[in-house]
Amino acid sequence: MENGSIVSNDTVFFENTLFVAVYGLTVAVGLPLNTFSLWVFCKKLKLRTAPIIYLTNLAISDLLFILSLPLRIYYFATSRWIFGKVVCVVSETVFSLNFYTSPFLIALISIDRYLAVVYPLKSRFLRSRKTAIIACATVWMIVTLMSFPIAFVYDRNDPKNETKCYEGYSKETWRSAVKLILVITTLGFGVPFVIIISSFLAVVRFWFRTRKESQAFKRYNIIPLFLLNIGVFIVCFLPFNVALAFYGLHQAGYLSMQGSFPVQAVTMCLASIGSFMDPIVYYFTSQAFTNIAMNTKETCNAMELPKRGCQTTNENSSLGN
Repeated sequence: MENGSIVSNDTVFFENTLFVAVYGLTVAVGLPLNTFSLWVFCKKLKLRTAPIIYLTNLAISDLLFILSLPLRIYYFATSRWIFGKVVCVVSETVFSLNFYTSPFLIALISIDRYLAVVYPLKSRFLRSRKTAIIACATVWMIVTLMSFPIAFVYDRNDPKNETKCYEGYSKETWRSAVKLILVITTLGFGVPFVIIISSFLAVVRFWFRTRKESQAFKRYNIIPLFLLNIGVFIVCFLPFNVALAFYGLHQAGYLSMQGSFPVQAVTMCLASIGSFMDPIVYYFTSQAFTNIAMNTKETCNAMELPKRGCQTTNENSSLGN
């Protein structure tokens, strides 16, 4: 959804250079981190618990996003598109999926941690492996269905040729798409963000009420986890979604904003960085994950495992309960 208005050559050079640099960094850092994380979750932890299911889906979402970036790097480095319209639309759709699957999955992680701390016994059926699989499947279905109308609008209304992709959409195309963009931005970002903030406030209230006798907060690292969640949203997703909404209105002719595309380009790069921030925030701050990565024997950690779930071998370790 990059460009549609006339911009100077210097601006185009800045934007293309920015995209190539940030996307290249994202691939270089995010691909090995998320690949290794996915290997640990599937091979070592064996998808046994709800948190592992959520984190695995988050890694898959990030990997799909990262795998869509080489095409964009090529395009912004050469200003030429040689792969055809179908590949352009498919890569744009895969690229966009992550911006909304990640917020929903992070929201599910927040709900799971909230339930684990506040309602540890009553919520066990809601934190089961089966429930997590159903929840993740629902997220993928909802986000995929949301992305199809945008892809259809661009594919149908845009007469782009073989040399253009990700940009050059007409004002009519933007007018057809902007309402969908506003709805998707509200649902894909606004709803998960409200869920995370609500869960955080509920957990903080619970902490003030029970902090003297409860060990759950130390065990689950709950406050740092929520703060990291909110930080990722504020740094990566909030600027992108706000800028996208205003940029869409500008491109459709409803607003006049000078310099709107550079802002959109910068915020899109910030959102892209989230794909390699997730492993750092979720995986490598987990002691169990770190122990497996460093090939140690003890994998119980304060964040995820109850005492009865501790194992002394890597193969039997698990995150979450």
